[in-house]
Amino acid sequence: MIRPASQTPFSALAIAVLAERAGLLAGVCNVITGSSKAIGCELTANPDVRKFSFTCSTEVSAQLLAQCTSTIKKPV
Repeated sequence: MIRPASQTPFSALAIAVLAERAGLLAGVCNVITGSSKAIGCELTANPDVRKFSFTCSTEVSAQLLAQCTSTIKKPV
């Protein structure tokens, strides 16, 4: 699952289309666009999400890492 930066969502959507055209099965690579905070809260709190990887500022990274601890996710 990919949640691209709000400023550049089309590049991630294009990569997903290219991945599917290259033979990746539909549903293997999912792109979610929308509110960073809402999506981050759902992904960090959802017990079905086992790993969580992110690239962002130090401040946001610390916040996401703290949110992951309630469901004991393995940061990657």
